[in-house]
Amino acid sequence: MPRPRKPARLYFRKDEQQWIIRDGETNRRTGFGLGEREAAETALAEYLASRKPEARRGPAHAGELTVGEVLARYADDKGAAMASAGTLAYSIQALAPFWADLTCDAVKGSTCRLYERERAKPRTVTTTTKTGRTIRRELVAGPATVRRELGVLQAAMNHAHAEGLLMHPIAVVLPEASVSRDRWLTRPEAAALLHHAEPHVRRFILLSLYTGRRASAVLELIWTRVDLEAGTIRFREEGQTENKKRRGRIRVPRQLLGHLRRWNEARQTHVVMFRGKPVDSIKTGIRRAADRAGIEGVTPHVLKHTAITWAIMRGLGVEDAAEYFDTSPETIRKHYWHHSPHHQERALSVIENRR
Repeated sequence: MPRPRKPARLYFRKDEQQWIIRDGETNRRTGFGLGEREAAETALAEYLASRKPEARRGPAHAGELTVGEVLARYADDKGAAMASAGTLAYSIQALAPFWADLTCDAVKGSTCRLYERERAKPRTVTTTTKTGRTIRRELVAGPATVRRELGVLQAAMNHAHAEGLLMHPIAVVLPEASVSRDRWLTRPEAAALLHHAEPHVRRFILLSLYTGRRASAVLELIWTRVDLEAGTIRFREEGQTENKKRRGRIRVPRQLLGHLRRWNEARQTHVVMFRGKPVDSIKTGIRRAADRAGIEGVTPHVLKHTAITWAIMRGLGVEDAAEYFDTSPETIRKHYWHHSPHHQERALSVIENRR
């Protein structure tokens, strides 16, 4: 029986000073150097999406199939259709060194916990800035990162069983989900953050606080999906399928509509742009504005959390909040409803008026 191949992965070739994609006997140069890891990961994602899936003759027992083969098949089948192909490639890149040579019967609680411990060990990551300065950082993978990576492994196992590669389903044991932090900005904090933000960051903050959308939805918003006459924003592209990270359509609050009309004077492709180009990540801009304002714990997600929290604090109901922010009612109840003036209102009324 031929040895199953490992999934395609990145390897830094020192003699050529660039990242190489290794896939069995194939070694493909990416053209990206040491400080261009993210670009190399994008190249890996594109490579995975372009490959033709391999066919198997029939289902295999868990001991006859390697995890590497399962991950490779999952990337082949699902990578091209995923909006987050880069994230999938990064997760497989992290999983491969530990799991690729193991057979699927090794996937159990003790092995998953060992993987979590291995990922928690400090590792040195080297990046090169645009000015040529080399920065070395010690990084560890936290429980949330490991949980996301093992979630990809579980999805790959499920796909292998559904496609007839695996004879029986296999359960992956995930780390416990961390308790979400209830961090939202006060209005004075939001005002200070806006005051210290650069123009493109300020624009992002305002859009986030009025729409409650994820950072990716705000950064990918283009002017053709903004209808200033009707006063609506469509965050999804025409024909784009909805996923768990919902986007939807909203009516624009009058305050934000005024900003949009002013911004639209210099019409560009994206609503948020920096130096004439779309913005891929706003994390650094948010962090710098927060540092200048002397505010801790501010991330792009905190802005989304703030938008929903403010609306609930003003009395917005569960169903209306779920519709406007395109979030499930269950999420509103779990993470935001305790801020409402109507929280436990009926229960309190009954208890206080009992005889």
